[in-house]
Amino acid sequence: MSNEKLNLIESGLKKEGISEYEIYLVDQKLYETIFLKTEPDNERQASNFEYFLRILDQKADETGIGVINSSSLDPIQIEKNIDLCQKLSKMNTSSKYSFPGKVKINSINTADEKILNDPVGIKKELSEELISEARNQKDVATTFGRFRIHVNQAYLRNSNGVDLNSLSTSIFIEYALKAQKGGKLAEYWDFGYFKEIDHLKLSKRVENWAKIAKDTLIAEIPKPNNKAIVVFTPGVLNEAISPVGFHSTGRAHYQKISSTNIGDVVASDNFTMYDNGLLEGGMNTRAWDAEGNARQKTEVISKGILKNRLYDQKYAFLEKMNSTGNARRDANGIIVNGVTNYDIAAGDILLDKMISNIDDGYYINKFSWLNPDQISGSFGVEIRNGYYIKNGELSTPIKLGNVSGNVLEMIKNCLFISKEREFSGNARLPYIAFLGLNVAS
Repeated sequence: MSNEKLNLIESGLKKEGISEYEIYLVDQKLYETIFLKTEPDNERQASNFEYFLRILDQKADETGIGVINSSSLDPIQIEKNIDLCQKLSKMNTSSKYSFPGKVKINSINTADEKILNDPVGIKKELSEELISEARNQKDVATTFGRFRIHVNQAYLRNSNGVDLNSLSTSIFIEYALKAQKGGKLAEYWDFGYFKEIDHLKLSKRVENWAKIAKDTLIAEIPKPNNKAIVVFTPGVLNEAISPVGFHSTGRAHYQKISSTNIGDVVASDNFTMYDNGLLEGGMNTRAWDAEGNARQKTEVISKGILKNRLYDQKYAFLEKMNSTGNARRDANGIIVNGVTNYDIAAGDILLDKMISNIDDGYYINKFSWLNPDQISGSFGVEIRNGYYIKNGELSTPIKLGNVSGNVLEMIKNCLFISKEREFSGNARLPYIAFLGLNVAS
């Protein structure tokens, strides 16, 4: 059916004599259960279809790019969309650009056959397991929950003969547990996307949620320390690491946002990071990027040294490099040069051993909203859930207070990196103990 949609749109482009075009089409389905307390409150299924057009207008040493998105397949509306997109291409002039041609694409599987065969049944089975685990926890109560399965089909076709498609599945969980004692009330609210059913680990996950909710009842405001050792869990690290990825892009280098050069020391010698567009279990894993170039695994930082940059088609052309398959598409259809999946290499120490080697530090489960500045790398964020580390053990729970620092400097001060790694969204990450952060009350 989607190929028929592509053919309809493409015939309209050819009818108008458009010589350079791209069609990116997405069919999305979701299956969701919403819980109030421990009972299903709402069940829904939804479908969404949209497509993006890009049309090029070539000039001597520049290229105009028109971008438009739509969900209408009415022939008259398609004609209007093409006309508007063509007009935009004549106005929005930028650096020289052309669409990729056919390249060799790896064959990888990004969809779970169990989910494809019975999405409603899998949703029912897993959401019931989630609720059952929550009911088994003592001294906590469920307030709200959401369990959702996504099935997405993406297609890309351009005037250079590229004709690709990709099918993927994923899972979303949002869940809240509250604890109450002696007039005090605490709630732990977590959410996240998961690529594989095996990543859910619902029994362990719910047990941990319940523990954090109960521990928050007795949590203290952390004591200040301007040279603190702070352990970031994989979920927290995923929120923090984005400036490192941004500074690794061809865009950051070309626009002189990043002053680092290949061969520079940018991290501790125990820190190695890959961009892995082919990572099994990664949320952003796909055989091809948003422009149709092949995704790959790129060693960005090796033992602290910047080895490679990440390129989409535009910045590869501008820097006379080859694309590394690092084009992403934003909600408006604009191509962005960015990371696919973060893949930080495992360290040489187990987490328990790491903690046992810290006499005085902080272990963070969750911040309020860790949103470091992409250019400077600086951040300041409130602690939602965490623990003191005292004499090599997790001790008193902590909350509130503030942790501040700079991510680009932080990775130069990795005290320990764990052997254990966990998936968090588009990342496979270890636990890392960082030196020299500022903790304020």
